[in-house]
Amino acid sequence: MLISKNYRTIANITLSAGLSGQGAYKILWAEVTNDNFSDLILNGTLYENYGDGTFSNITGGSGVSGYIYSAADFDKDGYNDLLRLSPNVSVLFNDGDNTFTSSLIENDSYWVVTCLDYDLDGWMDIYLGTYDNSPNKLYKNLGDGSFEDVTSIANAGYTGAAHGLTSGDFNNDGLPDLYIGSYGNLSCKLLQNQGDGTFTDVTSGSGASGHNDTRTTSFVDYNNDGFLDIFSSHHDFYSYSNTLLRNNGDGTFTNVAPQMGISGEWIGDYFGIGWGDYNNDGAIDLFAAGHIDKYRLFRNDNCPGNFLNLNLIGTVSTYNAVGTMVELWAEGESITRWVNGGEGKHDFSSFNLEFGLGDVTIVDSLIITWPSEIIQKEYNISVNQFFTYTEGSSPLALVMSPNSIICYGDSVQIFGEVSGGSGNYTFLWLPSTGLNDPTISNPIAFPDTTTTYTLTVDDGINTISDSTQIIVYSDLYPEITATPNDTADISDSITLNAGSGYLLYQWQDGSNDSLFIANNTSGTNGGEQIYWVEVVGASGCTGSDTISVWFLPLTEINENKPDISYEVYPNPAKDKISISLRNFTGDVEIQILTIDGREEHKSNLKVNRHSNFKDIDVSILPQGVYFIILYSPNGKTFGIKKFVKY
Repeated sequence: MLISKNYRTIANITLSAGLSGQGAYKILWAEVTNDNFSDLILNGTLYENYGDGTFSNITGGSGVSGYIYSAADFDKDGYNDLLRLSPNVSVLFNDGDNTFTSSLIENDSYWVVTCLDYDLDGWMDIYLGTYDNSPNKLYKNLGDGSFEDVTSIANAGYTGAAHGLTSGDFNNDGLPDLYIGSYGNLSCKLLQNQGDGTFTDVTSGSGASGHNDTRTTSFVDYNNDGFLDIFSSHHDFYSYSNTLLRNNGDGTFTNVAPQMGISGEWIGDYFGIGWGDYNNDGAIDLFAAGHIDKYRLFRNDNCPGNFLNLNLIGTVSTYNAVGTMVELWAEGESITRWVNGGEGKHDFSSFNLEFGLGDVTIVDSLIITWPSEIIQKEYNISVNQFFTYTEGSSPLALVMSPNSIICYGDSVQIFGEVSGGSGNYTFLWLPSTGLNDPTISNPIAFPDTTTTYTLTVDDGINTISDSTQIIVYSDLYPEITATPNDTADISDSITLNAGSGYLLYQWQDGSNDSLFIANNTSGTNGGEQIYWVEVVGASGCTGSDTISVWFLPLTEINENKPDISYEVYPNPAKDKISISLRNFTGDVEIQILTIDGREEHKSNLKVNRHSNFKDIDVSILPQGVYFIILYSPNGKTFGIKKFVKY
């Protein structure tokens, strides 16, 4: 184990650290023991960092096994999880007590990996590369501990030996792209993120096709111009060994490795690389390990651009801040970087984010989005500095109104009490629907359904967010039914039923049962009567309904022939209705009455087995509700039918 003492000399502390005799195919740093000291994972062996320069093997009983290649907080619980690629692909979820629980993603092995939030939904996804010509895979993190293969949907496939793999935003559009280093028949591939969950192969004509014997590859801004370049190391160390593809800022790349002094005979064939500013001069340096020239530390002396170097410390999120996204804005342009927890096969770079700024002298703003969804902002920053930002150091404090319960149609005032910060607050509630003003601290809310409202407060320096929920009870819709129907003789009654399941009932006469007996109160001519009921449910919310019933002065209902019936159609009708009588032969008189008993039509129907229906012209009738009564020659009635004229 080597440690930089004064940026000029490096000391070997392997023995005193308790790490002697250890080899490693992958060196992975990640704080996984919840003590704010980054621990070490070698060959699937977990060494706890005690913070005093010593380490101890705590693998036994921890659940760590297999080939561990990357770390990220896949379940957003604030602990770094570990990603295993062999003998199967599994996430080892950190339980927070120095133990891990394995969750299988795929029962197969892969060669390389990069973890990225490709769709910017706040959950770390996984892109896997293979040793041979098996297809690569992109797994989307569903946020519930499971992952979905979206390779085809995302157009992220690559069927070739992908021995190098890296992710980053090469075109500064705020989206993480992919570069795949080939060790097979295919060329290297540059996949540009389209921002809609898909990637486009933009390799052709870009100058980024590389060579098909790539050992390792990485995005890096070696010259601090603000654009990510592409470094690759190759097996053919005689011909082209390493390549450094300078990003020209227009989607094309130019190899500048020879003039940078990192390419040539007997230089290269590196299996693992790490990038970081080891001497704190603002230029990112390279450490490489291979089996030709073993270990090489390349100091970067070819970096004319200005810079900003950020060390992020998580408190709610992981201590290493893996997955944190930082947007830097200067002169109307943006640069986006993410903290990475290890990628490729044997690669591991600094946790610090190095922003190349070219000739920019003032950074307009920094927006730090932590995996916890805490957002911090800084403004007007001078360049060529090293900063440490700690999650949750925002001075803003926000107290939300408690969750509310209202009835459908009611409203309630919600509020966010903010303190601290600059005092120059702006407010934004989401969703804005159902609010009288989403840009004030205490709007009136009148949602139709249960809704969670989130308030984001920005004081010009930092932002803070919190939520409150309004539960809306909207299940009180009583419906009055009439038995046997809504029309009866003036001497009969109609039973009205408001339904069951309510705490209280209130009819217009003060009765409080679910049933109400309606009788004629309209005199000898009868007519329409309207009844209403109001109910109270278990939530305390109310609902109501009304119903119209009719009482008519009928002569006599023929109860001796219950099987005799007739139909009126269509109903409602505009110009004509048809009356069809069943189970009866003989003469029938047809009468149409208004709801107040006034006769509007009278005619006869001769019923026999060849003719049992009659068409009646109702086009001259005004719009409204009418009743039809059929009389036999002896004055008996066949019952009442109601129809609507429109």
